[in-house]
Amino acid sequence: MADARSSAAKPPVSTTAWATLAVLVVVYLVNFMDRQLFAVLQEDIRADLNLNDSQLALLGGTVFALFYATLGVPLAWAADRTNRIRLIAFACAVWSVFTALSGLANTFLQMALARIGVATGEAGGVAPSYSVISDYFAPSQRGLAIGIFTIGAPLGLMFGTYLGALIAAELGWRWAFILLGLPGVLLALGLFVFVREPERGRMDEAGTSQAAPSNPIDALKTIFATPSLMFLTLGAATTSFAGYGMYQWIPSFLQRSQGLGLDEVRTFLSPLFLLGIIGAIGGGWIADRVGKSKPSAYAFVPAASIALSAPFFLAAMLVSNGGLSLILLAIPMILGYAWIGPCLAAAQTLTSPTMRATVAAIIGFFNNLIGIGLGPLFIGRISDSLAPSLGEGEALRVALACGVSVFLVAATLFAAASFTLKRDLERMAKT
Repeated sequence: MADARSSAAKPPVSTTAWATLAVLVVVYLVNFMDRQLFAVLQEDIRADLNLNDSQLALLGGTVFALFYATLGVPLAWAADRTNRIRLIAFACAVWSVFTALSGLANTFLQMALARIGVATGEAGGVAPSYSVISDYFAPSQRGLAIGIFTIGAPLGLMFGTYLGALIAAELGWRWAFILLGLPGVLLALGLFVFVREPERGRMDEAGTSQAAPSNPIDALKTIFATPSLMFLTLGAATTSFAGYGMYQWIPSFLQRSQGLGLDEVRTFLSPLFLLGIIGAIGGGWIADRVGKSKPSAYAFVPAASIALSAPFFLAAMLVSNGGLSLILLAIPMILGYAWIGPCLAAAQTLTSPTMRATVAAIIGFFNNLIGIGLGPLFIGRISDSLAPSLGEGEALRVALACGVSVFLVAATLFAAASFTLKRDLERMAKT
């Protein structure tokens, strides 16, 4: 993508940039760890609070997503005008406190309120982080930088699965929320004290950082006026619809449909999430390398990785052996994060520095409202409707198999973006 921006040589990355990126990765790790706790412990929560699959989907998906997606836009708009590091630190403290409070819930309503608190905090974490990263890394380095940032997700899923199941086995699911939620408050304090806010737009062409701050309407108009941004937004949302549905229900699938115990899920599933690091870094690295001459790579890499992962996901759902399911899931775990770095790097470079957090949040709005909000609920509702005739285990298996087909739609949308990306980048470079 460097050819659509400045032709200057790629600047060296400072130690401060790498250190800031490392801290943001840890914050993102805690974000996903706290989010994953509910998924890995939902069978225990279901039994303790007497919930059905649709209620679990509402708590893990829809209720969370409504607040996470909706509040993300105004918080990102604030981030485009204020100190982003302080906002991220405050957000981290909020979601950590409410994660701990989730362990005190005794009813569906109490758990829903705790999940709303977690969502409110997490809404202020990710989009501002993308904006900060873009002010520490040049356009030709952002695919890799955002890919490295993305490894916080698989690391968080791994730690959430392993530590959540471990603590729950020893002390119960409530203590898992409490003990893994509170340390995030200390992390937020460290972020506030030690991490420096970068100058906005410092890594972009001269003059772009001097543009007047935009509002959410301007950012939304930019997305609709830029075909690549529209396809990337729709592709991300569709991928998340299928992906979040899978990730919330796979722990239950392994226990309920494949007969594995919670200890086995902890031992065998949690290491698989680490494979996402390969895809997260590899996807961004490949896009940066190929994108120097072919900008379409920033959309083609997501399309290819998602298309390749779908048949392995489907096979993992259809086999009757839990061990074989885990082996088949290894490939989607590697490829499942390869789309994020290239997609969001392209979106950041297509966007003015004064609206980057807002555009990222609008993309996140659709991504999370459709993905987190509807993906788990889609699978939960199918599972509930089929359970009387197939039984709970087989109903969940069929529901997950239905969710896999959505990955093919996502791959098609990213492929469409690959045909418009070069033209949009060239048009932006001329303005």
